[in-house]
Amino acid sequence: MQKITLATKHQKKSWIEPHLRPLGYYLTETDEFDTDSLGMFSGEVTRTLPASEAALIKAKQACLLGNTRLGLGSEGSFGGGPYPGLINWNTELLCLFDQKTDSAIYAIASGPIHTASLKLDKGISVESVRQSLSEFCGQKWVLTHESQIYKSLTLDDLLLCIQSRKIEAGVIEPDLRAMNSPGRQQMIARAATDLATRLSSHCPKCDAINYVAKRTVSGLSCGLCCAPTLQIKAHVYHCDTCGANEEKPAEQKSADPTFCPSCNP
Repeated sequence: MQKITLATKHQKKSWIEPHLRPLGYYLTETDEFDTDSLGMFSGEVTRTLPASEAALIKAKQACLLGNTRLGLGSEGSFGGGPYPGLINWNTELLCLFDQKTDSAIYAIASGPIHTASLKLDKGISVESVRQSLSEFCGQKWVLTHESQIYKSLTLDDLLLCIQSRKIEAGVIEPDLRAMNSPGRQQMIARAATDLATRLSSHCPKCDAINYVAKRTVSGLSCGLCCAPTLQIKAHVYHCDTCGANEEKPAEQKSADPTFCPSCNP
């Protein structure tokens, strides 16, 4: 078994290791690097780096602190997606850094995440808060009231906090740290699946890992008139080590005429 050190303060090993262990890897966690110094979802520390850079910093620190060849960093972000402003979109990035070769592999997963925020005022009862948030099973919450921030609150903890402190104004938001967000946990697991795919995909020429589709080619023919569309026609597999390229046709053989500029201008 090959050891990977994961830099995290938020217990992410549980959602990553099950996908890597069948390939011969096992994870150990280190919390010695303050990953919160790179940014916090609650806003106390502003995020200034792109997710890829933050994940790489964490992965390199993991190597140093764990004294291992392989280090893993994880970074989550929110926003973007196909419907910005309408759907909450979560992207999870994993960076596996190899200290010996000074190279990194990035794995990614993204998709909608079901969550909500709530503004407190005198007109909102504790019972209405319960009804609004009870559907988010397992999710913990952050309550901001004046200059105070209360984190890691279960729904019962949250309601008790509001009642006992007689809070009539504030903001309730999901605690998006991985150990407190079931939605993120699922997305991190999907990113770990992508990483497992990359670790088990070898270049046919040099046998290096991470031989996966790195870009796409558009131009899939319309199923009605055969004109080219913007739909994906092929995936281009690329080896970062030897530079080998291979174009593989997309599974879909023809495009829906809905996406055809000739049939549906």
